Amino acid sequence: MEDHKLKAFCLIVETGGFSRAAKEKFMTQSAMSHLVKNLEDEFGTQFFHRQGSAVIPTPAGRVFYEHAKQILERYKKMEDDIYALIQKVKGTVYIGASQTAAAYLLPQVFYSFTKVHPEVRMELLVSSTEKTIDNLLEGKIDLAIVEGTVKKSSVSLEEIAEDEIVIIASDDNPLSGKSIVTPGDLISQPFIMPEKGSGIREFIEDFLHTSKINPKDIKVSMTLGSTEMIIHMVQAGIGISFASKWTVFEAIKEGSIKLLKISGKKLRRKFYLMNLDKEPSTIASKTFKEFTKGYRFFIPF
Repeated sequence: MEDHKLKAFCLIVETGGFSRAAKEKFMTQSAMSHLVKNLEDEFGTQFFHRQGSAVIPTPAGRVFYEHAKQILERYKKMEDDIYALIQKVKGTVYIGASQTAAAYLLPQVFYSFTKVHPEVRMELLVSSTEKTIDNLLEGKIDLAIVEGTVKKSSVSLEEIAEDEIVIIASDDNPLSGKSIVTPGDLISQPFIMPEKGSGIREFIEDFLHTSKINPKDIKVSMTLGSTEMIIHMVQAGIGISFASKWTVFEAIKEGSIKLLKISGKKLRRKFYLMNLDKEPSTIASKTFKEFTKGYRFFIPF
């Protein structure tokens, strides 16, 4: 059955714009606009008011959205009931993840899971940790994999992996010659900060607080949303930063960046599989959740 039109329509309403919805659905904006135009022609009415780049549903658009949400929920329930009847795990798992989890955890578990359940399709939405949690709470995804501390009472968390956070610098950075650096040493260097809302940004802020360092004392040279770009900027000598050891493993092997050994114990954070307090709504999602809880992730260090 084709439900992509309803999903796309709902996404436009929820994101407030064609371009954002198209990006999340991996469609072109023109394709998204054409889809809505066909629906408007079919029903003979306008579904959206355009206000610059934003769109607001008309009364008819709001009615269509409410019914579309109900239809999609009923379709998921029908799919679940039928597959339960024939004892077959089939359907789509909608999962959200942070950049690090998507790049270094999910490929492992996706490969193993789809070998066992080849008729399950995975739909992955990669966002910051903060946005991924919002997507779960808004019902856009069934499950989420995030890192760090989650302060939401309405979600269920299962620890699935642990990560080491390292401080990275270029070979010619003044701190690279020190056998041990202290938290206070970091104040002397330009800092490349991950974007707000990311798991690593939250980790850095917690580290500064624990180390009794005023964030205003950190010389932030730039803020970036891409882990890869942060690593490149560090390699270029623009500043130092924190990163998941997973993300810099290859650069460490190549010798293109240096790890700064911080005094005290290693810096670690946990990854969690997260869903709303109620169980995931489909057999496919429930099966993936149980599979992931018992999965042993390969840690390359």
